[in-house]
Amino acid sequence: MEGNPFSLNFGVEPASYIARTQQTEEVSRNFLADPSPAHVYLFTGVRGSGKTVLLAEMEDRFRQEGWVVCDLSIESDLLESFAAKLYNVDKFRALFSQARINLSHFGFGVELHGVPPVTDIGTAIEQMMAVLQRQKKKVLIAIDEAVGSASMRRFVSEFQILLRAKYPVYLLMTGLYENIYGLQNEKTMTFLYRAPKIALSPLSLPDMTGQYRRIFHTSFEHARDMACMTRGYSYAYQVLGYLCWERQTDRLTEDVMDEFDLYMFEYAYAKIWEEQSPTKRKILSAMAASGERQVTAIREAVGLSPQAFSVYRSRLIRQGVLEADGYGRIEFALPRFDAFVREQDSLML
Repeated sequence: MEGNPFSLNFGVEPASYIARTQQTEEVSRNFLADPSPAHVYLFTGVRGSGKTVLLAEMEDRFRQEGWVVCDLSIESDLLESFAAKLYNVDKFRALFSQARINLSHFGFGVELHGVPPVTDIGTAIEQMMAVLQRQKKKVLIAIDEAVGSASMRRFVSEFQILLRAKYPVYLLMTGLYENIYGLQNEKTMTFLYRAPKIALSPLSLPDMTGQYRRIFHTSFEHARDMACMTRGYSYAYQVLGYLCWERQTDRLTEDVMDEFDLYMFEYAYAKIWEEQSPTKRKILSAMAASGERQVTAIREAVGLSPQAFSVYRSRLIRQGVLEADGYGRIEFALPRFDAFVREQDSLML
């Protein structure tokens, strides 16, 4: 039997993947230009919006261009991990030794007779980048789900040094809106304000409709109903497709939707809800309970001033939880998130 083309796993590119062509082309065009107008891009979006998959797609694209790609984990010491990954590229190891760079102090590299070991990780990276620059190699660093940390601050500081020295180094980072916002406000990382940011918008309705129609051999109307139900949320597109494939149906039956809710609530929405402040939860609860979408009515229901409400509304929209729906109206951006909020509120009674 043919395997399910959809995936329930976060961060793994499924067989049925809708590419974000506009974003990938923008990054590729700017990074490949000579001179490059940008060396950094930040991808933001709600959990499950496809940031990790997009990052992996960009990494593959630049590998095909012959770039050195270093995928770094935020759980590691970013600078040491970057240096180690550069050293572990087989064809460069000998070049670093020929350049008399003694990296043994950091636990990788070999002792070089008569050459004192480099003891500063920033100096080590700069010497390695000088070697790669002479080889006309470009380096892409990819960091998924970036957060503020001492390691991140040291990394960003060194990255700026590399840029000032005009080394061919580029950076792609993904993160939740609030984490990227926090990074930009760190005193040592304000240069990120100038970095282009791409907020992942909902997937294309025509693209989703076309994919569902092709995979399920169904009518345009049924495929469109499926696509509309997901509201363009990448993880919802995968979950709905997965469940319909397993049940061999193209209809949004009660059984399908009940199981859809179970997956979305447990694997996506619970974490999104957990990350909301008490005031933002209050706003979402008021919307879910009343069905109200007019900004003025919601603001009055939660007892906030126009100025305060505007701040929280803006943050929820930038997070990807809400969306503006015409003048003076807001709507849930995530499919059936209002039902999830009502369920959470009922558990508190």
